[in-house]
Amino acid sequence: MNLKILMVALLILVTSSSFAHADTEIRPTVSLSYDVEPEVFMPGDTGTITVTISNMATGEIYVEEDDETLDMNAYIASASLDGNGVIKILDRSYTDVGLMGPGDSLELTFNIKASNNASDSVHFLDLAIVGGSNMYDLNYRIPVKIDDRNLKVIVSDVPSNLMKEIATIGVEVVNRRPNEVTSVIVSPSGNNMEFSPSEFFIGSITEGNKSTAAFTLNTIDCDPGKGDIEFTVSYFNGDNLHSTEKVVKNVNIIDQSPLIFTSIETERAGNKYSISGDLNNFGVTDAKNVIVSIQGSDNITPVQPFASYFIGTLEADDFSSFDLSAKVLSDDISSIPVIIEFRNTDNAYTSMTKEINIAESGVGSNSEKEDSSAATWIFAAVITVAIAALIAYSWKKRKEDEAQYPDDIPEDEDEE
Repeated sequence: MNLKILMVALLILVTSSSFAHADTEIRPTVSLSYDVEPEVFMPGDTGTITVTISNMATGEIYVEEDDETLDMNAYIASASLDGNGVIKILDRSYTDVGLMGPGDSLELTFNIKASNNASDSVHFLDLAIVGGSNMYDLNYRIPVKIDDRNLKVIVSDVPSNLMKEIATIGVEVVNRRPNEVTSVIVSPSGNNMEFSPSEFFIGSITEGNKSTAAFTLNTIDCDPGKGDIEFTVSYFNGDNLHSTEKVVKNVNIIDQSPLIFTSIETERAGNKYSISGDLNNFGVTDAKNVIVSIQGSDNITPVQPFASYFIGTLEADDFSSFDLSAKVLSDDISSIPVIIEFRNTDNAYTSMTKEINIAESGVGSNSEKEDSSAATWIFAAVITVAIAALIAYSWKKRKEDEAQYPDDIPEDEDEE
């Protein structure tokens, strides 16, 4: 706000009849103040100049002085504001404004507009107030400042290389103007990129200061390669909407997910696969409410006890183990898709799908183990049968010998 006060002594001359050669001057004081909004114009801006006139006299409207009654009212016949080639007055004058009694005030508002090619400088407008009765006229020059400086956007916290991830980025908005700006909003955009929030409301920024806008950037669905992130800022200078030019930040999207599987092991029992391993957070932000699940299809069916596995919060640069199980109904399946679901720092839902190779797992296929185990059991059974047959044959042979040669039986055996 640009508030200026001008104290104007308005003379009301009254000649006293009680004294032939003496004059008495009554001086009711009138104050004038003005307010320019916006405080500093930009070329093309519209605004207002509000002039406040106050009668600072106190007491009664009429004052008795030397047997005469003196009027303490201030009468305003008209008020006008004249522009120049740079600033145009949209409504320039008031007529027959009227009387102001002691302690009264009135406001006169003039709408003005700066030309689109107005130069940076202080431009003066002429205010003329015409008084009636014994009130003198008043002429005053009101300064209006014009400055075309815009806000500046500084991309301070956006990496040049990004994975297919969720990251936090930030930009700074600097007010280089000599006055406060209001309703500052930062808007980002990028191809296949998601920003949370979609716009960041800063509010007011005083002259010579800055504020920071922070966003959560999701590049999971972006194609690998070069891309651009654009930022624009809108704001109000007074009642005038302005915006900055687009600021572009070049980034490179790397084909790498921040959540990766390691130490994967699979075990097979018939057509059932059990999968275990670690899920690592290679990113720079935490992942909340993490769940890994088997993605079902015609040939893949999630089965208990681990159709899905809840991990919870997976902090940046951390990992957690998991277990999953599924039935595979076709011999042509070489990998099982696993869905990773989580929420980012702004609680926005995100998911991604990764393939776990079951043909080249860290642990050999259990079918081989089953075949080996079956062969072992068959071999053991054959040996057992052979031993039993040998024992039976030996026992039968002995019986036959006993029957054929009874005299060869030892005496001690007969006694028994």
